Amino acid sequence: MRKARKQLNTLALRLVELAIAGVFLGAVGHHVYTLNLKPLAALCLPVLVAMFGFTSLLYMRGRSLSRGRDQMRTLFAAERAMQGAIWYFTGIVAAMALHGLVQLLDIAHDPADPGIESLALVLFLGPYAHMQTGFTLFMRAAWLVAPQFMRTVPTREIWRRVHYVPG
Repeated sequence: MRKARKQLNTLALRLVELAIAGVFLGAVGHHVYTLNLKPLAALCLPVLVAMFGFTSLLYMRGRSLSRGRDQMRTLFAAERAMQGAIWYFTGIVAAMALHGLVQLLDIAHDPADPGIESLALVLFLGPYAHMQTGFTLFMRAAWLVAPQFMRTVPTREIWRRVHYVPG
């Protein structure tokens, strides 16, 4: 029963990841194809801020818990979330640099009539892959600590988790 539940949870996570990846790919593809990256920046930068904020909270939570399974799990999730935020950030920086390069080289792209120069837009797949990898790492970090927050915890358990008695 427990193994089936774990497999179901893993399947649910993968489906959520795929759905978000598809929506994100569609948004990125549309904005890159029209070379209108301002709305994309308006979407990506707040997500990055939320990633760093959540990572910070995970580190603080991990350090405040007493030694044990919950602390290790939370600190591992914090490290994964930080890796995800860094990957996401490098994708944003690479996309900005690539967009600057496209403007500097004056690559003429008309969405209504794409030509051979429009193939340069395929280079944006690299930054997209970085951002998607970062988001996936972040989602998996959140999934690591989610079971700790999805059930009711008695007061004694909360006290046990945060109470640290030096040995």
